[in-house]
Amino acid sequence: MTNPFALFDLPVQFNLDSQILSERYLALQKTLHPDNFAHSSAAEQLVAIQKSADVNAALEVLKDPILRAEAIIEIETGIAKNLEEKSMRDVEFLMQQMEWHEQLESIEHRKDEEALTHFLKSIKIEQKAVLAQLETLLAEKNWQKANALTDRLRYFKKLLIQIEKVEEKFFDF
Repeated sequence: MTNPFALFDLPVQFNLDSQILSERYLALQKTLHPDNFAHSSAAEQLVAIQKSADVNAALEVLKDPILRAEAIIEIETGIAKNLEEKSMRDVEFLMQQMEWHEQLESIEHRKDEEALTHFLKSIKIEQKAVLAQLETLLAEKNWQKANALTDRLRYFKKLLIQIEKVEEKFFDF
């Protein structure tokens, strides 16, 4: 993996200034714009296209808190996360997931918009708490626990998508 922080000349840290990130992205893309390579060789044009793709990929990593945390862990430990490997061993959180899933199914079955709104708010509060905990663990360089929290955040991301689908069903009579 290319270090996305280095590419954007940013410190390897979880909290990033989105304004600086945007400015650096625009500056990098400006230097790699195809017009700048119109009179260059095909090889140079190809390199510029690849660098532009690298910048876009790095931006996606830096904008997504899950990918950003995993990038920090990989940079610091040299170990890339294997998403194929089931690493969720937190039985308590697995039980919580099942409870949330049942709760969402019940809300969907009852077509209870108010309950769905309340459920969504509570999930976002939980997600925000996990993000804050992740930030702390990364600052403490507790890579193993931080890595486990990225799994939790992936679950929240999926759950929020499921909630959105239920919400769409409510409005698609």
